[in-house]
Amino acid sequence: MEKMALFSILFLFACLHVDSVRSAIGSTEVNCVSGGNIMLGSTDEGFEGDIELITNISPDISLVLEPYLCADCMKYVELVYSAGDSTAIVRTVKPLDAEEIKMNADAFYYFIKCSNGAKNARGLYVLDVNDNAPIFQSESYSTTVSEATAVGSDVLSVTANDADATIDNKRMTYSILPPVPDEFEVIYDMQMNACKIRLTKPLNYNNVQQYIFTVEAKDIGGLRDTTKVTITVEGVHKLSLNYFDHSLHEAFFKENQVGHVLDIIPMAKTVQEATGIKVYSITTVVPNKYQNNFEIDQSSGVISVTTALDRQETEQIAVFIQAAQQDDASKTANAVVLITLW
Repeated sequence: MEKMALFSILFLFACLHVDSVRSAIGSTEVNCVSGGNIMLGSTDEGFEGDIELITNISPDISLVLEPYLCADCMKYVELVYSAGDSTAIVRTVKPLDAEEIKMNADAFYYFIKCSNGAKNARGLYVLDVNDNAPIFQSESYSTTVSEATAVGSDVLSVTANDADATIDNKRMTYSILPPVPDEFEVIYDMQMNACKIRLTKPLNYNNVQQYIFTVEAKDIGGLRDTTKVTITVEGVHKLSLNYFDHSLHEAFFKENQVGHVLDIIPMAKTVQEATGIKVYSITTVVPNKYQNNFEIDQSSGVISVTTALDRQETEQIAVFIQAAQQDDASKTANAVVLITLW
């Protein structure tokens, strides 16, 4: 690497007056005694044509092209020359690609080797052109976040890559395309070369359960790519059958009396307090004709008999109860209380 850098500096110092590629309009010569170095100047990537015209070739010398510092460079050029010719042309066989060339060396290098062994080094700076658009690593990104996630948190990272050779042409900006959700913004992390999706407002599962929007990456030349982002909101408070210790409870109550069915009190309190404020209700009673004989405390879940029951009419009654989250009635837990009269 040090040898390559020094070689490039010497070439550049010796050839500062050269602004563009020498071609058939200009000419070069080879030194088949001690060899030599020539920096041919610079050209934009995508160049096709003659790179140099070599003149005054001795008839007793033949020339060949050889790689130097950049093995892959040889697939871009050919030497148009026959033994005994006094001139030769080095020309491209396909457009020069700055990205591929710079993976090997800082410039496009090759040797023109004389048949006696002397080597003439050539160098050509290939200037990067912004010809590559940013490309996201994935066509879509998704994640699930809790509605309790703190504002300012980064909830997702999306990344686009630009294949251009220089930092300037790789530089890009990220944005959310309209309609833009108020709850999120994009923050570019230059160090990680990634875009962070950041939470800007509190999430509310009851209002929005899922956000779908488009993020765009655009480079300085206006080349762009987009990706779809899906963020699913998970509610903090969820009720299910598992929130009751059991889905079936048994209780015993004396006939011809009214009041609390005391055996139900511990059951009602086993609903996990972490699920938030709950509202209890009786959904049905079997047999149905006893529906009006019972009531339930909406806050505590304690069941009471309001009208005395006759054991001669029925010995068992099933009371179906439900606990619902107060701020989201769709989140419920259910259980059955089987009451035996004695």
